[in-house]
Amino acid sequence: MNLGELVKVKQFAHAITNQVFLLTYDNQQAYIFKRLNMQARNQQQRKRELLVQKLASDSDLTPKLLVSCDNYRLQAYFPGKTLDSAALDNQMVELFAAQLHLIHQLPALYAPPARLAGELQLLKKQLTKPIEESRFNHFLQLATQLDKSCTRDLLCHGDLSFNNLLVDKNGQIKIIDWEYAVLACAAYDLAACCSINKLNTAAQTRLINHYYLLNQEKLSLSLAQFNDQYQLYHALFTYLNELWSRCFFRK
Repeated sequence: MNLGELVKVKQFAHAITNQVFLLTYDNQQAYIFKRLNMQARNQQQRKRELLVQKLASDSDLTPKLLVSCDNYRLQAYFPGKTLDSAALDNQMVELFAAQLHLIHQLPALYAPPARLAGELQLLKKQLTKPIEESRFNHFLQLATQLDKSCTRDLLCHGDLSFNNLLVDKNGQIKIIDWEYAVLACAAYDLAACCSINKLNTAAQTRLINHYYLLNQEKLSLSLAQFNDQYQLYHALFTYLNELWSRCFFRK
């Protein structure tokens, strides 16, 4: 693959887990180059992530993947902007719901099954300071309960943040960063999205209601049951993100 002569490299500061660069060549073509953090995800997890990304790329939900190897990815550049969290309104909340709906139409393939209890235990091992054991055990029990009851019949993004939705000037949307994709249920993905983006109660309610409206023919739960399931996942994800921040944003 002959790209031409590289003339400009720009690193994206908001990329946390991996190093991500915008490469511009002398023919004005631009590409996204991602250097993978192999300490954050092992080789098997990266292979699964690659298969999920190809699945999303084939469905035009994410920029086209051009070249991949164990430690690097090269994909087409999509000239879109990330969403502005300060400009959150009803339209943006419904946009999140619509993108979650599209993601959940993908075949439930390749991604690992959700294992929230395991995620909790792994994060605890990475902490350098002690935490309140009774609180941890409460959420570990909840995670175990949710792991047992989860249907795992949907491919979930797991990290649909403001930074992972790109919108161009024509309103076209691409979803990026599929490394936390898992097989889980709808409430899992909605709770992860709301927790990561720190949506307020009103925004959460609108997202749940709009998602349910788009998917009610496929969901076996009533809206009230779906909301109850969501609340359990949201409480757990809020705690998980708290531990994650302690691990990766140490002062």
